Amino acid sequence: MAGPIHNFSESNRLNGRLHDLIPGGSHTYSKGEDQFPALSPKVMAQAEGAYCWDVDGNRYIDWAMGNRVMVLGHAYPSVNEAVIRQIGKGLNFSRPSILEYELAEYLTSLFPVAEMVKFGKNGSDVTSAAIKLSRAYTGRKYVACCSEHPFFSINDWFIGITPMQAGVPEEVAALTLQFHYNEIESVKALFEQYPGQIAALILEPVKLDPPREDFLPELRRLCTQNGTVLIFDEMISGIRFDLRGAHHLWGVYPDLACFGKAISNGYSFSMLAGKRELMRLGGMHHDQRRVFLLSQTHSSETVGLAACRATLEECQAKAVTEHIWRLGNKLKSEFCQLAQAEGVAEYVRMIGYDCNPQIVCTHEDGTAWPELNAVFHEELISCGVIIPWITITLSHGEEEVRHTLTACQQGMDRVKKEISSETVNELYRDQAPKPVFRSFNRCRQSRCGRLHPVGQQLDCCHDAGEIS
Repeated sequence: MAGPIHNFSESNRLNGRLHDLIPGGSHTYSKGEDQFPALSPKVMAQAEGAYCWDVDGNRYIDWAMGNRVMVLGHAYPSVNEAVIRQIGKGLNFSRPSILEYELAEYLTSLFPVAEMVKFGKNGSDVTSAAIKLSRAYTGRKYVACCSEHPFFSINDWFIGITPMQAGVPEEVAALTLQFHYNEIESVKALFEQYPGQIAALILEPVKLDPPREDFLPELRRLCTQNGTVLIFDEMISGIRFDLRGAHHLWGVYPDLACFGKAISNGYSFSMLAGKRELMRLGGMHHDQRRVFLLSQTHSSETVGLAACRATLEECQAKAVTEHIWRLGNKLKSEFCQLAQAEGVAEYVRMIGYDCNPQIVCTHEDGTAWPELNAVFHEELISCGVIIPWITITLSHGEEEVRHTLTACQQGMDRVKKEISSETVNELYRDQAPKPVFRSFNRCRQSRCGRLHPVGQQLDCCHDAGEIS
């Protein structure tokens, strides 16, 4: 392993300029400096395979893979080659391209849920289109989303129920309800409270916790019984759990499914797929009111379409899903053994499915410990490993796992020292990663005590001064 990484001088300089030019210093909140320890790269320069380099020339094993947008690895040759070939044929046309037809035919044959498809450029495009389509189909205004799943859209129907809801009218936010994952009684309660009024339920079919045996089938039954559209968000779970979506693995099919992120290995492409009886409302061959489903200048831009086809074909040819499960099992099992051996298993854990694991740093009672998170990840970054979340790709292999586990051992040693010295909270309070969805910048919790009486009262809740 190379020597520790401590030089972030160019990153820090450019980061200051970024904040002068871009609100938040980034175009994606989850990539902001408040999501990482203070001693970490803030500006990246390039990436290839399982690795990335910052503007100071430091190299890292990249497990974050953008925002989980890779499944093959950075700059994957066959995908880039397909894109380059398509660029030579043109990017956008005045009528639908042959590639739109070919990709739609390929996707509807590959995905059992897809009787029809509609293309977008990012996840919010297709989740919001699914909500609109559900409201048009049912004639209802309320939608319900899973409260344990952190992000569905940048649009008002979802952002209005987060602590970061400034700019969203209250009457819009009031139309979105919430239920709990694996608690079917919370879903039944919504249907009882809003009989015949809920247009759609949206959730990720699976995340870190396994669905209880009857949860997904019962959810499907209740939605059918109540005339409510069931929407699965497969942005993260798609391909990783199963190429055709996690719902296919469980054998429970939604009315609409939303795919994006890794489906095109980092290129901008997303897909709304679903039943013909719903999807056709966005078309011309019906006599009902027209739905303005998705109509974007760049929805049919050929680069994303070519990347999607090349990515999925490579995933089929190389059995990428099986690779992800296998390598994830090795990483998770050896990480957990290491934590036990180092005596920090109660503080540093890897949870979730083998194909979608997650490192969490907690107090002994299992509650999140942001300051300890900063300690652990700061050490891993110094060892050349970026792993705020885990996105296993075809480019990750035994060598990357070995290096990562060596870095994790150093991180665990650091955790032991910091806990024994009882200085974690004091030294790392300001450096700890913060929730994206917080009402004020200084907040370190998602339910701000200044706005919500039931929120935990921190020092900043009583600070009458200017919010930084």
